[in-house]
Amino acid sequence: MRKRHLPAGFRQRVRNYERQRWAAMRGVDECEMIRNLPEGLRRDIKYHLCLDLVRQVPLFQHMDDLVLENICDRVKSLIFTKGETITREGDPVQRMLFVVRGHLQSSQVLRDGLKSCCMLGPGNFSGDELLSWCLRRPFIERLPPSSSTLVTLETTEAFGLEAEDVKYVTQHFRYTFVNEKVKRSARYYSPGWRTWAAVAIQLAWRRYKHRLTLTSLSFIRPRRPLSR
Repeated sequence: MRKRHLPAGFRQRVRNYERQRWAAMRGVDECEMIRNLPEGLRRDIKYHLCLDLVRQVPLFQHMDDLVLENICDRVKSLIFTKGETITREGDPVQRMLFVVRGHLQSSQVLRDGLKSCCMLGPGNFSGDELLSWCLRRPFIERLPPSSSTLVTLETTEAFGLEAEDVKYVTQHFRYTFVNEKVKRSARYYSPGWRTWAAVAIQLAWRRYKHRLTLTSLSFIRPRRPLSR
């Protein structure tokens, strides 16, 4: 950092990240330690380490052990410090992110300059655009754009599935991801679908109130002007 003359703000963010990473992992990168082990042994160890975390995600509760084993083998542990911008709206979605500990704020710019915000906590996930991208036929190689901006509200621990890993799992276990229970879970816990549902409900409520106002005004007779 001294050689590249990084500003003080960047240096402080680097130190905060290293401090939080040390507090969470105690300087031990478990995934790096088992990376060179035989494939079967590595998969069994990662399945043992990550299964409880994966099962906390409602999206994966309706999947069989074979799918969960492949997901556990490909997830990566991630740590984000407070105030970090993980994804910006419109950027290509690089990974699916599953929150284990901490909270994120998902914001989306609506029409007329309005902004919608929601909070993601443990068990929530983002990047569900990748599921629609992988299951789309015909398949398009270009990554989908993000529908929201993600910012950490506190130090957050999560695990991620890269776009290529999501593509691999959905293609090999397509029968699981086209299941109606999995589709409903993905939509229910998706921040994008929740934002769309909230906006639709609010617009319907405003139209209903407007109709009530017009109906009440139709019963009011206009006052006659006073004669001189």
